Amino acid sequence: MNAEKLRIQTRHRGRVAVITSLADFDTSPAGAFDAETLLADGSFSLYCLDEARQRAIFTALPPSINLARVPFMYQAQFDSAEYLVALPFETFTRLANRIPLEETNLILLHNIARCGSTVLSNAFNQAPGVISLSEPDVLTNCVRLEGLPLPEQYELMRACVAWLCRPAAVAHDSRVAIKFRNQATSIMKRFVGALPSAAHFFVYRNVIDWLASFHRLRSKRNDPILRFTRAQAIERQAAYMQCPPAALEAFAHPDFASYKGLEERALSWIYMLDEYLRLQGAGAPVAAIRYEDLQQNRDAVLERILDLSRLPRTALPAMLRAFESDAQAGTVFARDDDRGNTLALPTSQREAVRDLLSKQNVINRSDFVLPGTLSAD
Repeated sequence: MNAEKLRIQTRHRGRVAVITSLADFDTSPAGAFDAETLLADGSFSLYCLDEARQRAIFTALPPSINLARVPFMYQAQFDSAEYLVALPFETFTRLANRIPLEETNLILLHNIARCGSTVLSNAFNQAPGVISLSEPDVLTNCVRLEGLPLPEQYELMRACVAWLCRPAAVAHDSRVAIKFRNQATSIMKRFVGALPSAAHFFVYRNVIDWLASFHRLRSKRNDPILRFTRAQAIERQAAYMQCPPAALEAFAHPDFASYKGLEERALSWIYMLDEYLRLQGAGAPVAAIRYEDLQQNRDAVLERILDLSRLPRTALPAMLRAFESDAQAGTVFARDDDRGNTLALPTSQREAVRDLLSKQNVINRSDFVLPGTLSAD
């Protein structure tokens, strides 16, 4: 079974928020490649799906790169790839069926971003017998499988996870935690459907503090404060979340003719929490983790997480060590200092967001607590 080797000529990812694709690289054909090598060699890692040509794209990385120890897997793959390998979907799924995948050994961290999910991923990495992968973007790529029948989507989703967890890439019999990017929230329901026996968590945060975290990043870049019409705000956030505009329109109350600065991003916050509510209401096995609880009652909440992850509570001291340093150090998202973010969201934007929330039917408070949220009780 042959794959195709692709030589990298140039690489040019856009903004950090952009989902990975083969377009991140300019490539040229470099001959046939034995697909069996991908199964046996852990230096190859799944990068993205090439839906247009029905192929899975792997990066060949140098031995010095440990993808379980990087803040963002997709960025390390992009930066360090020596060449690429393209594998047809048919072969990709057929070989995936040979990879042992025990769902009960999986811990999946769905999240809204800027909510402590990276440090939680790092904490799982400290737990004995657990390997945690932070943001393998190939899973976000699955938002582009919408046109396929649901069974085929499930097959490709499971195949992606199997390849990420194959014995050549992670230690044999390891438990594997995977932290998603927040755009994958739009297909959280499908991941729960494809992998119902995994431990699923949804990590979230107070919207005002969440937006303040983005405000700090924009202020560091000196981004201008812009204003968008209601239609523009819906279109922009739908494009970011990879969801139909109609999914956001219900939250964009008609009283709001325009959105200033980060106010529009509140639509995505409501949308992501609503996606969890829909799942939880349908009885799906997903538990919520609130950033504020993780900060204030860390030991107790982590013990609840360990229980639901089928891990012993004796792993708690090791996991706690992850909170002693910045999990995103060395990236554009790193803290400014040990105090974390001290830059508040501008008052006018805070008031506008609270006003928008007051008009929502369900998620109507900035500190809304989702049912099923793990607490210290």
